[in-house]
Amino acid sequence: MPASMRLQVIVVIRFSYVAEAGFRINRKPAEKIRATLYEPARLDRRFALFEALTLPSLRAQTDPDFTLAVLVGEDFPAAYRSRLQALLAPLKDARIVALPPYNNYKATKLAIEGCRAPAATHIATIRLDDDDAFGRDCIAAQKSLCPHVAALGPADAPAVICFNNGLFLELSAQGNRLFGVIEKLPLGIGMAMVAPADARPTIFSTDHRRVHTRWNCYTEALTPRFLRTVHRDNDSDALISGERPDYSDAELDRILAAHFPFTRADLLALTP
Repeated sequence: MPASMRLQVIVVIRFSYVAEAGFRINRKPAEKIRATLYEPARLDRRFALFEALTLPSLRAQTDPDFTLAVLVGEDFPAAYRSRLQALLAPLKDARIVALPPYNNYKATKLAIEGCRAPAATHIATIRLDDDDAFGRDCIAAQKSLCPHVAALGPADAPAVICFNNGLFLELSAQGNRLFGVIEKLPLGIGMAMVAPADARPTIFSTDHRRVHTRWNCYTEALTPRFLRTVHRDNDSDALISGERPDYSDAELDRILAAHFPFTRADLLALTP
């Protein structure tokens, strides 16, 4: 990393955050949104995926030097907030950010601002949902790529780095399905925006499928670096924009062993 760039990586997870706008669920009245997001059975399902997938992938990062901001509503149920706090405790720098309802950009921007390190000249803001997972070297790869991609444009211009190669896990009562995907449009899991620390844009400033229409965007398509789950609680449609490699079970096993902290048996056994 160039000496002139002191990069801070901030991963932002929105954990059942009650937002004013920015999600498909926001078409409902506010009280119905809150009731849906905080319904105990749904929260239990979210925690099950967070504990089985998201959290192990964060703990397994080959570069653990990152900040994690988990955004929740200020009225997030107390018992679940305590549970979340205990789960985050082993991570090097993880914090819960509780906010009232704002639109998606404002809420995530406030969460990021609350985590900024004073010495950082640049921030890499990274997206991750509470039911998805990173590959083990996602943070390390972002740190390696950020200075090079940022240097390709004007000094004060944001740039985006995304990983389009990974796995989809469909959870179903009829049996889970695991398969490979190489997307042709930018995918949000592990996607980062690198920008000067005082820049207004973040990785949440626009739809992740359209970042390449606003900023320079580098897509790395060779290394599997994401696992996305598809299930009944998804807020957005799990549309595949690219190719589905025809991996055998043995190939899936090799991909998981090389890049992720779980096995195919672990994933196929998850409850929908």
